[in-house]
Amino acid sequence: MKKQNAGATTMVVVCAMAIIMTLSLSLFATASVLMKTAGQSLALQQCRILAVSFSEEVEKQLTARETVYSDYNQETSAKLADAHTMSLWHYVKEQITTGTWPYYEEGSTELHGKENAFRTFTMDPTGVAGEIAETKLTLYWTRGEKESLPKELVVKTTVTVKEQSCTVTDIYELQIAGEGYEAWKWKHILKK
Repeated sequence: MKKQNAGATTMVVVCAMAIIMTLSLSLFATASVLMKTAGQSLALQQCRILAVSFSEEVEKQLTARETVYSDYNQETSAKLADAHTMSLWHYVKEQITTGTWPYYEEGSTELHGKENAFRTFTMDPTGVAGEIAETKLTLYWTRGEKESLPKELVVKTTVTVKEQSCTVTDIYELQIAGEGYEAWKWKHILKK
C-alpha cells in the first residue's frame, strides 16, 4: 500500500513543480516585457528632451538681438568676425538672397520640390555606448509676397535614440525693416 502512494505523491510533486516553473517563466516574461517598454519610454523621453533643447538653441541663433543689423557693413563685419564658421542666421540669409536656395512649394516636383528646397544637416552622433543620439536639422522656406523673399522659415529638429525618434517643428516669420538696407529679423511664431 505504501508503494502505491509513493508513485502518486511523486506525480503530485512533479505537477506542483511544473506549475511553479510555468508561473516563474510567465513572471520572467512579464518582467522582460515591462523592462523593454520602460526602456522605450525612457528613450522617447530622451528624444523629446534633446529635440526641444536643440530647437531652442536654433531659435536663439535665428532670433538673437545680435543678428539685427542696422546696415550692410555691420552685417558683413559680424559675418567675417569668425572666418572659419558661419552662423545659421547668416547662412540662411546668404543662401536665400543669392538665389542658391529655392523656396519650397508643396506638391512641386521641379525646382521648388523637397529635393531642391530642403536643406538637411546631420550632426555627429553623441552619447555613451548603447545610447547614441542622432540629430538631424531640416530647413526650408516658403515665399512671401515677393518671390525672392521668404514668408516663413520652417526648421525641423529630429533626434533618434535607441530606435525612438522625435521631431520638433519650429516656424519663423521674416520681418524686414529699414529703407535701402533690408534688416532681417526672424520671429518665432509656432513650435509643434
